[in-house]
Amino acid sequence: MRRWLKRIGIAAGVLLLLLVFAGAGGLLWLRTSLPQTEGTATLPGLAADVSVIRDAHGIPTIRAASEADAYRALGYVHAQDRLWQMEQMRRLGAGRLSELTGSATLEYDRLMRTLGVYRLAERGVEQASPGLWQALESYAEGVNAWLETHGGALPPEFVLLRHKPEPWRPADSLVWGKLMAMQLTGNWHAELKRAQLSPHFTPEQIDQFWRADPDARRVPAAMAPLPPELAARALAALPPALTPRLASNIWALDGRHTASGKPLLANDPHLGLSNPSLWYLARIEAPGLLQAGATVPGVPMLLIGHNGRVAWGFTTTHGDTSDIFIEKIDPADPTRYLSPEGSLPFETREEVIAVRGGEDVTVTIRASRHGPIISDTHGGSRQALATYGKPEKFVLSLSATLLAPEDRSAEALFRMNRAESAADFRDMLRDFHAPQQNVAFADIAGSIGMVTAGKVPIRLSGDGFLPAPGWTGENDWTGFVPFEALPQHLNPPSGRVLNANNAVAGPDYPHFLGRDFDTPHRARRIAGQLNAQDKASMPAMTALQHDALDLAAPELLEVILPMVPDGPARRLLSGWDGLMDRDRPEPLLYHGWLRHLPRRLLADDFAPTGQDLPFLKNHQLAGMLRGGGGWCDDIATADQQESCTDVVRAALDDAIAELSADHGRDMAKWRWGDVHRARFSGMVLGRIPLLGPLLDVVVETDGSNSTVNRGTSILSNDEAPYRHVHGAGLRAVFDLADLDASLFIQAPGQSANPFSPHYDDLAADWSKGRYLRISPAQAAGMRELRLTPAP
Repeated sequence: MRRWLKRIGIAAGVLLLLLVFAGAGGLLWLRTSLPQTEGTATLPGLAADVSVIRDAHGIPTIRAASEADAYRALGYVHAQDRLWQMEQMRRLGAGRLSELTGSATLEYDRLMRTLGVYRLAERGVEQASPGLWQALESYAEGVNAWLETHGGALPPEFVLLRHKPEPWRPADSLVWGKLMAMQLTGNWHAELKRAQLSPHFTPEQIDQFWRADPDARRVPAAMAPLPPELAARALAALPPALTPRLASNIWALDGRHTASGKPLLANDPHLGLSNPSLWYLARIEAPGLLQAGATVPGVPMLLIGHNGRVAWGFTTTHGDTSDIFIEKIDPADPTRYLSPEGSLPFETREEVIAVRGGEDVTVTIRASRHGPIISDTHGGSRQALATYGKPEKFVLSLSATLLAPEDRSAEALFRMNRAESAADFRDMLRDFHAPQQNVAFADIAGSIGMVTAGKVPIRLSGDGFLPAPGWTGENDWTGFVPFEALPQHLNPPSGRVLNANNAVAGPDYPHFLGRDFDTPHRARRIAGQLNAQDKASMPAMTALQHDALDLAAPELLEVILPMVPDGPARRLLSGWDGLMDRDRPEPLLYHGWLRHLPRRLLADDFAPTGQDLPFLKNHQLAGMLRGGGGWCDDIATADQQESCTDVVRAALDDAIAELSADHGRDMAKWRWGDVHRARFSGMVLGRIPLLGPLLDVVVETDGSNSTVNRGTSILSNDEAPYRHVHGAGLRAVFDLADLDASLFIQAPGQSANPFSPHYDDLAADWSKGRYLRISPAQAAGMRELRLTPAP
């Protein structure tokens, strides 16, 4: 018996050693997925050698003898560092995620096929100018050259999913613009949410939930009869990656207001935080071409940066450039719908969605004269109309500028990269169609400007707040606001342009742009800080990007603090100015209170709807707590009348109890940074049990939803209510006196590969307010890869 036990022990030891060696061998093999950064590599299709010099953070400088070779090298480099991100992006846009992930993403694929996003990208390639077409083709050749010549493992996500990518196509690059337009065009999602609530609340009450501007008083008319399930079904098919979270800051000063006498321009676009980030820093040099700044893997153009003459950046406008229409089915023929001209047939096509581990799914996609039928997306187009046990009378269609077949936004961006001056740059924005953006720019000659660029529909009537009847024609689009009539400035007398998603036009502006602009608090803080400076400098600009003073917090506290008795909480917040510093306790107490206020205020009203509570901004909460709308009384307690004071005190008690359980009873020892942390997590690697959290990149941050240094949390998320989930993944400050001295930072790193030293090496700098330059590379001390043509 002892002999057998010894043999079993020996066998177990050998097996353990084999597992260790196998694991070590597997890790060594996975490390071959890292990019080659030194020596020589062959890139088929090159006309001449190309130098790729990476600095200490993995930021490449590409030096080529022609534009075409520069784009080939950029495609190659993007594939080296971010191939999975590129694959994920193009599959999302093409409605082909289910080929990798199975039925879990089937509804997303249905939505993308219904919208026809990839078909529009293919059309964009067909319509491209020779210059843009050459850039797209050359870039695709570079990506495919890496796929063909890389001899090691593919990035870990491909290994885990046992997937080999297909060759890159030019349309794969253009589909990114459509996806970004979807994420930055939020009104149609809000329309659907408002439609869900319309059976339960009056139009005036719904208006209160979405009134971003405290002074706005546009109350919509009651919407047409509509089964609210239709709106819920369309929303259910929306991928989380495309759920709108709209924010950014940008400002520019001319030379009269700067220490150098030349313009300064600062931009920090705000998006969901992820690993990798959207942005990839790079510098490209070729005869007649210089680009430095933020690229997007998969796209052969500079998105935010400078070209040696002009610098530019973006904020989203929050313009209303999409509408949901309620189409009435023809009672005599369910294959047709009603219009002002009578009964019309739906346009239809069939597409097949391949599902990993399951059978292919055939979907019938319909479109009306307004656009695709989005209420077909959830549950399958053939079965959706029977889900309620009887034929439906209505369907929902989507009109959106991003779905226009003649969208020239990619062409505009390609030309913007080559602008010679601010005036030249402004003229190129005529072709920028979607998403609508505030584009600020400055040139080395001293000019600055900003244009609210993009197609804006002109409606016969209405303002797109709620889904509108499609059969009457009363809310149809009749055209678009002319480019010259869009809000814009070139060398304004003030010598300054700025936007923080606040309204871009005053009440006298003759066209309707939208009503969902962000509150003006960030814009006011930026303007106040700029006005306080006599001659602005680069350090002042970077400091302002990290400003964490929340002007909205004192406005709400002015209303709610007098409602609570004296005590530690009131004393702590009474002397607080709203600074969202990671080392202070006040931001944590304030956000805990802010988390529970909507629950105490609206949970009873929303219980019958089955919907989540809406996100309420401070001025909305303040208005309700002043007694506006009668929200403070709990409708579940008919025998008593609750006051707003009762609500405010109960919410504070809830917050203190919850926070004390996690952080102790001594409020003075609480820290905002203990819970307000940015977590950069990957879509695939971040979901691996046990291993995923180890691969997440986590850093403490300052800020809140209303600070210039945007630090948005989802307070309704019980798992991690204070986590920093949305903010400035990229920051850039351009010095037009010396563009090579411009400053950048993105997080968490240049590489998406966890084996790379550049997977997370920028996160700490990003968190602590440090920047870097993308200057002309010097070979000494850097790593150079020489790309050579195939023999």
